[in-house]
Amino acid sequence: MMNGVKTFSSLILGLVVFSVTNTFAAHHEQAAVSPWKYSLSIESETRDLNGFLADSKKFADSGVLAKRGASMTVYQINAGGHSGANVMTEFYYPNADAMPSPDVMIASQAHVDTFGTNPRDDDNVRATFYQNIHFVAPGDPSGYRVYIGYSIKATNSDYVSQIKEIMSDFATGNEAYGINEVVAGGLNGETHLVWWGYDSQASLMKDLERTRARYDEVVARLTASREVLRTVVVTSILNSATPE
Repeated sequence: MMNGVKTFSSLILGLVVFSVTNTFAAHHEQAAVSPWKYSLSIESETRDLNGFLADSKKFADSGVLAKRGASMTVYQINAGGHSGANVMTEFYYPNADAMPSPDVMIASQAHVDTFGTNPRDDDNVRATFYQNIHFVAPGDPSGYRVYIGYSIKATNSDYVSQIKEIMSDFATGNEAYGINEVVAGGLNGETHLVWWGYDSQASLMKDLERTRARYDEVVARLTASREVLRTVVVTSILNSATPE
């Protein structure tokens, strides 16, 4: 993707890439225990993606996230960025204690350099805190690079149980998937983010082709339960892993 910057570790949708043990049987997979409980998703517009990635790598290499057990992934937004955003940075926290302190933007030089005075991050257009409430990632999690996300406004309390059943039925074992619940932020009343992870855009498109015949049935089934606010496709281009 970017010739000058290579992926230097593994995480998740984020979409995200991570180390996790999961028991899987076709159409009856068990939801794994996610290595992250909370995430912060920030969409930005940058006119210097190479420089943005270099600065992000420097921040990840500083160790400030690893000290708290936190991690991050930078994604290129391939389609569906909000208000012109072309890059998304996600921070992953295994628990509340891993989140930054209130004075981090003053006390941490790595934070100041990356987020306080960084001219390459031209415009942050959206930030949302999520809690991960459902997570399945068969096989090697480092293989998931491309994610499709659906921003959902749930209008029925049965939505989560319905979509869990549908996702399990659609899965083949070659993709990761999950449900994030909005804690704060969101887009136009967004309550959940439903995501799928693949090894490539080709795999994503082939899966959409595979399930297209059943799509109308699912739409009809969920009409009274939710509104789809937007879809987004992203590719992970820089990852920092949680420490072992």
